[in-house]
Amino acid sequence: MGRIYIDKYVGTLERTDLYFVKLTLKDGTVHENLEPRRLFPFTNPNMYITLLDKDERELGFVRDLKELDDASVKALEDCFAEYYLIPRITRILLCEEKFGSIKWEVETDRGSIAFRIRSRHSDIKKLYGTNRIIVRDTNDNRYEIPDYTKLDAHSLHMLFSYL
Repeated sequence: MGRIYIDKYVGTLERTDLYFVKLTLKDGTVHENLEPRRLFPFTNPNMYITLLDKDERELGFVRDLKELDDASVKALEDCFAEYYLIPRITRILLCEEKFGSIKWEVETDRGSIAFRIRSRHSDIKKLYGTNRIIVRDTNDNRYEIPDYTKLDAHSLHMLFSYL
């Protein structure tokens, strides 16, 4: 069976678990335990969504959320809210380079946290054409600065020391 391109005329999606959806096709066929993933989560989050089966093979594909019914969109957005939970950095308290990595102490919308990054060149990314910055720590956790221009002066100084 090939890839199923999903829109409101082909089928509907229903959230069944924290990260899973069920696809019900118009002909009555049901595919359960599908894991939705955004192919471009930062640059194009509402387009190009793949639905993976338990073996991580692509079963379905959504070109654009606009092509789905409202309930299916909500099911996907609820899954994504859990899967792509990224703390937002509101203040940078400390950036300190030691032993080949950089220790960060920050305040986020989820509380204070300390983490390390390996490389300022590959782990701190400014998204093209925006003021948004994504930071990846040594454990592959991601943190977001939605708009670095809204940071306080000390935070900006710490950030630009490493950009």
